[in-house]
Amino acid sequence: MRASTFIAGLVVSGASLGLALPNHQVGLARDVADDCSERSKSSTYWTIDELVLKVYDWDNGGSMGTFGFRSYYSATDTTVECMVQDVDLAKLADGPWLKCNNSGTEFRFDFTDISLAIKETWTCAGDPGQVFSASSSGMIMLHGCLDSNTEKGVESDCHLMEFEMGANVTSSAT
Repeated sequence: MRASTFIAGLVVSGASLGLALPNHQVGLARDVADDCSERSKSSTYWTIDELVLKVYDWDNGGSMGTFGFRSYYSATDTTVECMVQDVDLAKLADGPWLKCNNSGTEFRFDFTDISLAIKETWTCAGDPGQVFSASSSGMIMLHGCLDSNTEKGVESDCHLMEFEMGANVTSSAT
């Protein structure tokens, strides 16, 4: 989590409150809405964790399965969940972008390379006329899989390492 710097004050539900001192009025250094724009214009990253990869009959060329992850994006200070289930994982890399549970975040998974591409689009409350877009891609480290027999076939439940990806951010005025 990102720590905020205060001169003196408190933020409650996006409103800034000042702290009254004898003969002094001290407020927040800047408005909360401005933080979004400032974060969006600085170096940003995604933290990818809670990865899920389950593949049926992988040893025999199977590619049906489940892929998912949780993503925290520093520019928007949001966490989303992204998941596809019972799909042909081999077709995800060249298919359409898949939506996460936040409509501004989408991803692609490359089953052959075990890699992830992610992109996000957003606006900030303090500057709704400016649209930000970010994208990144990276390899996922596969630590191994545990195979078990299921009604769908041999399920390979794979352990993937969490990681961070730096974002390439662009912006445009609407």
